[in-house]
Amino acid sequence: MLACFWLSCLLVGQVPAAPEPAKPVIDSRAIVNALETAVADSIENTQESVVAVSPIRRNAGTTTNAVRGKTVPVGADFRPMAGVFDPMSQDFQSFDYGSGVVIGTEGQILTTFHVVQGADMILVRAANRQEFYAEVIASDPRSDLVVIAPKLITENGIAKGPVLKPIKMGDSDKLRRGSFLVALGNPFNSAKDGRPSAAFGILSNRARRLDLNIDESMTGRQLRHLPTLLQLDSKLNLGMSGGALVNMNGELVGLTTTGGNPQGFDAQAGYAIPIDALIRRSIASLIQGKAVEYGFLGVSLNASGNNVINGVSPGTPAAKAGLLPQDEIVAVGEFPITDGDSLVLAVNALPVETPVKITVRRDGREISKELILAKFPVAGEVIATNKPAPWRGIEVDYPSVGVGNQGPQAELPVLRTGQPDLDGVLVTRVEQDSPAFGTLKIGTLIIAVNEKPVKSPREFREAVANAKGKVRLKSPDADFEIPE
Repeated sequence: MLACFWLSCLLVGQVPAAPEPAKPVIDSRAIVNALETAVADSIENTQESVVAVSPIRRNAGTTTNAVRGKTVPVGADFRPMAGVFDPMSQDFQSFDYGSGVVIGTEGQILTTFHVVQGADMILVRAANRQEFYAEVIASDPRSDLVVIAPKLITENGIAKGPVLKPIKMGDSDKLRRGSFLVALGNPFNSAKDGRPSAAFGILSNRARRLDLNIDESMTGRQLRHLPTLLQLDSKLNLGMSGGALVNMNGELVGLTTTGGNPQGFDAQAGYAIPIDALIRRSIASLIQGKAVEYGFLGVSLNASGNNVINGVSPGTPAAKAGLLPQDEIVAVGEFPITDGDSLVLAVNALPVETPVKITVRRDGREISKELILAKFPVAGEVIATNKPAPWRGIEVDYPSVGVGNQGPQAELPVLRTGQPDLDGVLVTRVEQDSPAFGTLKIGTLIIAVNEKPVKSPREFREAVANAKGKVRLKSPDADFEIPE
């Protein structure tokens, strides 16, 4: 019978149709359950690393007093009162709060600087209903980051602190638009029990920026005003600033920050500071109590926002390398430059004293210049509890920190020193009642120590490290003798 069937098919010129492959059975419920499990696991693995932060301010001042090693000026009106007014009371209601993320093995907590700036005390509530006061280790206004740490309590000669779980660090550069993300924080001061709230969503976009507001116009643009931020579709409510943005592996890939919507409008989008190479370098400095240093070139750009140099600051790396107005900067190292923002980010990403090749287009042809970056002058309250001790009352820094900011397109074009073409170090602080007080002034450029030229703070510290008796400091205009 089968042979007859094939024979009949051949006679009429037909071939039997192949059987259709079986359609795969998609278990949509299993997919949803798998996603739900991944989100829940991400929250469970990271929630103990997220804390609630309540800064306590005595007045409206902007100076931060809750700093390690700093004596907090408190009066009778500032001491915590009994009952509901005691910050440690469960009934205490804070109207000034944010979030933080444990990142260090010694309990160091990362948060946004605007959450704690101006605080006289910092109250932290963590997992397992732990409550403790914290103090600033270091702050960086440019990235809006700060690291705080628990104030240890000594009992029977033993220093004790809370038991905190550091989060795993991730890499925001691995994220794509559409990546699943969870934001954890303290919305509406609801984490008083140490349990943060979560919001789930996707990465909407990268390289977003916030607009300058009236208060920020005095200090100029910071990193959040450049195309650096991650944009989220999850809504971030009041108190989420400083919280954790984590991926499905439970890794920290961002720090949630203030939304950029105009006042009076519903905040539809959230933003986060990315955990990228620049921010990881910043965190590494802050957790050690050191100030974050950014590379500095020393040019102002065309007002149209392109990559054409408008002016070159005398004495800066750009001037020493021979960069000229109307040069078009096309690359910093291997990073292509298309506008002022890409230039600032490429240079800021490199540490101070980094040798780098700058490629410019001049008169229709490309040329390269080798230079060593100086230090970008960060505006705002820079706090560093781990910095070199003053020498005989003197603190010095790179001359580039004395550069004045002249608008958003000016990469700081005017030096305040009298002899900008000379190398040296700038006096940034002179302690009262020190050997140098009354002799040196802030802003003095020191170019030599006992006739030995110095070109950086490191060289200055090496030159004076073992000096005995009177030491002669040379400036372009005068010599100064600093007694022991």
